[in-house]
Amino acid sequence: MKKLILLVLTFTLLIFAGCQNSAAGNKNAAGIEKKDYNGQIYLYGESHGVQKLIEEEFRLWKDYYEGGMRHLFVELPYYTAEFLNIWMKESDDKIFNSVFEDWKGTASYNQFTFEFFKNIKTECPETVFHGTDIGHQFDTAGIRYLTYLDNYNLKNSKQYEHTLEIIEQGKIYYANKHAVKRSVEREYRMVENFVYELGTIGNENIMGIYGSAHSGLNNLDNTGTIPCMANQLNALY
Repeated sequence: MKKLILLVLTFTLLIFAGCQNSAAGNKNAAGIEKKDYNGQIYLYGESHGVQKLIEEEFRLWKDYYEGGMRHLFVELPYYTAEFLNIWMKESDDKIFNSVFEDWKGTASYNQFTFEFFKNIKTECPETVFHGTDIGHQFDTAGIRYLTYLDNYNLKNSKQYEHTLEIIEQGKIYYANKHAVKRSVEREYRMVENFVYELGTIGNENIMGIYGSAHSGLNNLDNTGTIPCMANQLNALY
């Protein structure tokens, strides 16, 4: 605990949360129902693209990994995280290079993020990524992943169905020109997607890395309208 508190003070990594099932409500204001889960959730907030934070996040993940943790939740769409999981088992970097190029124009398109993922593949090879954001890059990574599944005769699979759901989230988000409504919708969908991923891992402990706008236990979203993702998750769990 001392190490984590010091981290907040020194690096402004913003949030540490250990959550377990309790007598919290079964649904939130958006009707999102929690899944049974009795593991620990460690959430870290960041300013995207900051070198010292990215390097510290890798150190943290490596510590957790060496302690037996395998599930890393990230602020990426489901299908992007699935591509990363496929890449983790490949001998080359073709898949990762395509994913990285999809991030061009975003805060993730930098050498520090590139090295973060490459270091995970090298030093934490059993890492499983879980993407819980809405469908960013739905017309590139999203379509590529649907094609990948189709090529493996998985068009009727749960993976295909869930990918379509995340793509639809992205389409709705980017079509909405009302900034407040768009932000609120994203925050609820991030909670929904996080809960979905929790339902796939039993009671395994997890670490998550998210922008600080999503990760304060008592924060509202960045429009000041609704509780942010971590706030909502804390209420559910």
